[in-house]
Amino acid sequence: MKRDFPLPVPEEIESLCREYMEQCASSPTKREERPPESAPSLSALDELMAMTGVENVKEAVMRQLSFHKIMSRRAKRGLKTPPRLLHMILTGSPGTGKTTVARLIGRLYREAGILTSDAFVECNRATLVGRYIGETEANTRAKVREAAGGTLFIDEIYSLTENPDDSGRDFGQKVIDTLLPVLSSENGMMVVGAGYADKINLFLRANPGLNSRFPIVLDFNDFSVDELLAISVKRLSDYDFTLSSEAEGKLRGLLSAIVATVPDHGNARMAISLCDRIMERLCQRAEADALPDDELGRVVPADVPSSVEEVFPIQQRRRQSIGFCK
Repeated sequence: MKRDFPLPVPEEIESLCREYMEQCASSPTKREERPPESAPSLSALDELMAMTGVENVKEAVMRQLSFHKIMSRRAKRGLKTPPRLLHMILTGSPGTGKTTVARLIGRLYREAGILTSDAFVECNRATLVGRYIGETEANTRAKVREAAGGTLFIDEIYSLTENPDDSGRDFGQKVIDTLLPVLSSENGMMVVGAGYADKINLFLRANPGLNSRFPIVLDFNDFSVDELLAISVKRLSDYDFTLSSEAEGKLRGLLSAIVATVPDHGNARMAISLCDRIMERLCQRAEADALPDDELGRVVPADVPSSVEEVFPIQQRRRQSIGFCK
């Protein structure tokens, strides 16, 4: 699927967006002050820009902020501004950061005064589609009310129309029908649909009119080996663990092998799970070898799994059973 904004973003746009958000934050008419204890340590924009990878997504979000900033200035001067729906589609494999980025965009839009609520309501077919006539519409309207002024996030949005019940009735289509008024107007709410790119494409083609109601499409690429390594190093660092140079080299080799041999490896989720396993192995070694305190955070090669099979035993057995591995 074609990306929304493929061109690089000038540094001035980020500066303008930060200036705009600071102005919004200082205006009592834009948002209420939060209690200090509930305020995040970083702004949503800072968190987004600090994420590993997703550069095309960062560019797109910065352009959206620039658009809203300039249109706000135009409106104050009495100039006409075009209607602008906030709804968007996020496509990509599991673990590429779609839900995380959706949350950050919701926060960022709230901080910038584009949205009026911090609400982030996550749902899917199971939480929206009912078993009885009228139940689906009621479930959907309840989620819309819950997300009012904020973000309604629908994971695997295409599943709404993929699984009719045994009688052939497609209650999932009732969700789409109920959402259409929300998707068609500037109501201060953002609906975000997420899932695999190919299934999203089929879903949009099967539902005429939805393309125009989701004007922003952001593609999340699989992470490269370098990016997965950076995510792993940060995960370990967040909990005061450091990799020896030898351990880092072994980890890089393992990640390369995983990317090359496991198609649905999970991206960042896999890297985080792998880091948790590394910490477990270090703790086991520390207890067995009675390591001193100053060695309790140092990851050595023995703490890093030696093969893909240790990380994905079930998947590797399946690959062997159908002839992918000897």
